[in-house]
Amino acid sequence: MKKSSLTISMFALLGAAWTGASWYTGKIIEEKMPALTDNINHKISSYLPRQDIKFTYQDYHRGIFSTKVRYVLQLNQDKTAEKIIFIETIDHGPFPISQIKKGYLLPVMASVHSTLENTPVLEKIFTANQGESPLSADSRVSYLGNHTSVIHFSPINYEYQDTRLTFSGGMMTAHLSNDMNNADFTAQSDAFTFITQNDLKQTETLNLKGLTLSSVNHMGKFGVFLGEEKIAFKEILFNVNDKNNINLNGIEFYHKTNELDHALNTELNYSLNDLNIDGNDFGSGKLFVSLEGIDGQTIKHFMEMIKNKTIKSFKAENNDEFLNTDQKDIIKNIWQAALKGNAVLKIEPLSWKNSQGEGTFNLQAQMKIPESTTTDPQNLSLASGIKKIDARLNIPVVMLKELMTQISILQGNSQEESQKLADQQVQSLAKLGKLLKFTTLENDIIGSQFYFENHQIDLNGQKFSSQSFSELFNMAGLLNSEQQTAPEIPSTITPANP
Repeated sequence: MKKSSLTISMFALLGAAWTGASWYTGKIIEEKMPALTDNINHKISSYLPRQDIKFTYQDYHRGIFSTKVRYVLQLNQDKTAEKIIFIETIDHGPFPISQIKKGYLLPVMASVHSTLENTPVLEKIFTANQGESPLSADSRVSYLGNHTSVIHFSPINYEYQDTRLTFSGGMMTAHLSNDMNNADFTAQSDAFTFITQNDLKQTETLNLKGLTLSSVNHMGKFGVFLGEEKIAFKEILFNVNDKNNINLNGIEFYHKTNELDHALNTELNYSLNDLNIDGNDFGSGKLFVSLEGIDGQTIKHFMEMIKNKTIKSFKAENNDEFLNTDQKDIIKNIWQAALKGNAVLKIEPLSWKNSQGEGTFNLQAQMKIPESTTTDPQNLSLASGIKKIDARLNIPVVMLKELMTQISILQGNSQEESQKLADQQVQSLAKLGKLLKFTTLENDIIGSQFYFENHQIDLNGQKFSSQSFSELFNMAGLLNSEQQTAPEIPSTITPANP
């Protein structure tokens, strides 16, 4: 009996503690609401001062274990209909009931379930989703203010006149630190289809399949987010009247940025597993670009400048002129950061591969600040900021012929005609390259090797000064001085006499 009484007392005590903690947590959340809305409105007014946008909350009802509230994003104060409303159900910590049901037993400040309300601004989206909210989110908020959210996007099937949109739905998982300096997310969706008619009354169809996104980022010491991002599609298909099919398979975009003691490194990687047009296999391609050794302090100053100018640009009366100035500043400052850090630009490689071979282009260029100059560093020419360049091009003749043949077939020529035309085009192109001394032809490979250092250039074994090399680009002058005519590259084939 005593044990039973003790057990009941313990449960009663725990229940009272849980109730008290939940009530107190709800009270803390309510007290923070004005500060939250003020902070959001301050950021909106700082970055969008010319936009009449305001964030508020309405219908706040706090209970012991949960709170219901509506967040309102008013897009135009003169038009009350222009607003987006989020319906929030906040389960109080330390042990929100909604999280316990999911088996999550660690203490958190709150668990939040969010949906959209059907307002005039979102009416068409709700109609496409049979009157239901197109998205819902479930979030956990820790006592430190960190957020973890799972967002579900509903399937959509929408038709209007000659347009049809279908979306399989999707899901996103996001983690955000309280200071917003750490942000990770993943997202995926199976399919998206958009069908419409163009001006010629032809039906255009775009299909996207197997979309995945991922991002892992944190703020670095130079004011730049560091980490990795990846976007991939399993397949992209486009056609007109179920013809002229363009099919891209296995598309991937990858970006990575990291920092060392005084520098930033960034790289971009693009790849395509297969390009198929009207049943013709065009092959696959890839591109890898990296920039190593960007001066961190220059970038840090640049990021602070961009932030300030972004705010000023919204306030400026002549916004276009201000934005144009910003674009020039962006180029100048990135160029300065590359020069100061003696950055190295690499393309390793740019390639295209088909059934007959692979063509590649590789480049490595190192930047520098000239040892002595009276010119403002930001106004230095491109050549004066380059220490050395090493570039190589290799294109197998059979690979290029196959590519030109496939293009000709798409233009309506037969297989035999296309092969003959491709042979003529590639031969003419190879002759023109040799004539201009830009390329070589050895072992059935069109190639070129370019090396630059100390104002001296080596092009395919030929030595040039910078000035003499620039004359090669004046093709008309070169041809006139040598009284030569460039070989003509045929665009059509003359049928043989029957």
